[in-house]
Amino acid sequence: MVEDVWPLIPREHYLEQIRASKDTPFIKVVKGLRRCGKSSLLELFRLELIVSGVDPGRMISINFEYDDPDIPKEHSALTKYVQDRVEMGKGTYLFFDEIQNVDGWEHSVRTFYDLGCDVYITGSNSKMLSSELSTKLSGRSLDIEVAPLVFSEYVLFRKDSGLDKSRLFDDYIRHGGLPAVALSEDYRSAALIPQMISGIYNTVFVKDVVERHDIRNVSALSNLMRFLMRNIGDRTSSRKAANYMTSAGTKISHVTVDEYLGYIDEAYLALRSRRMDHKTQEYLMTSDKFYAQDLGIRNHIAPYRQDNIDGLLENVVYNELVYRYGEVCTCSVGDMEVDFIVDPLCDPEYFQVTMNLSDPKTLEREIRPLRELDNNYPKTIIVYDRYPLDDIDGVRIVNLMDWLLE
Repeated sequence: MVEDVWPLIPREHYLEQIRASKDTPFIKVVKGLRRCGKSSLLELFRLELIVSGVDPGRMISINFEYDDPDIPKEHSALTKYVQDRVEMGKGTYLFFDEIQNVDGWEHSVRTFYDLGCDVYITGSNSKMLSSELSTKLSGRSLDIEVAPLVFSEYVLFRKDSGLDKSRLFDDYIRHGGLPAVALSEDYRSAALIPQMISGIYNTVFVKDVVERHDIRNVSALSNLMRFLMRNIGDRTSSRKAANYMTSAGTKISHVTVDEYLGYIDEAYLALRSRRMDHKTQEYLMTSDKFYAQDLGIRNHIAPYRQDNIDGLLENVVYNELVYRYGEVCTCSVGDMEVDFIVDPLCDPEYFQVTMNLSDPKTLEREIRPLRELDNNYPKTIIVYDRYPLDDIDGVRIVNLMDWLLE
């Protein structure tokens, strides 16, 4: 099953960024996890251009993920192929999906850019497109990162399901936010969701990690993924992971683990939340936290259990904060920590995440590090269960579902 068989549902958060980039002197680099909706966004934008009066004959759209023998997979042949089919220059719009599959693709993109075309490319690796473009077009590319659906988008995608928000959240936290998965939930294809998620994960794991980095010890990499997914929201260092894997029978050095963690992050399988000291505002060279970009993939690797719920809720909030603010990190406050801080160097906001606050000890644990910050920046505790108060000593208390749908 591919995205193309489903209706195109606008995701305004990303479409606004793409629209704003139109006709600017940059190559637009749309990046994100495979099957997170990059192709659909570019197709929606292409259709908007046609409605606005752009001649379809001044556009070309090619998806290099498909094995089409008529589409060149080498840069010189691709350049000729495109130039033979569309007029080069201002007013021409070129869309290339998964262009990393073309040998020497950056040469073609540079040619089209130099000839005045407005170029949009997608890829499934956070560093590959930017690093390869930087050698040819330093400072001339604009990154737009796309993620799986956050919960408010998920609700929109399933607006005809007839289910209440709580039931939708249960599905979301189990199956994740890949668009095709969300659209399958209310059809006969729902029975195939586990296979869909498995297939997407295996493709990302093999193509974007194993093959791209020529990894020989695939079992070690697989075990590391399981370790990360089982320890969502826990402090993790390369040495800790290496020691655990070695004790479990997979001998591996912390140096190799550190390399693998970078590859996993680049492929959008697990995202790193770095730790920042709230006094020095410097990142700490100690354990970071990792979160899954898609919980469906996480639960495929480390099957869902009710006792995992705290980490999964924290993961949902992390992804939502990345969606809203971009950079997110963990805030170290002495021997305590605040789950998340956003915009740490300008106008920081602080967030704690918990299942409930009914136990006074839990309330004290969550609010104490916020008090220790001793500043007037906004502070929020996000709670899954309802709580009777919406403010404690200037700290906002908000229900998770309400916050996600603000």
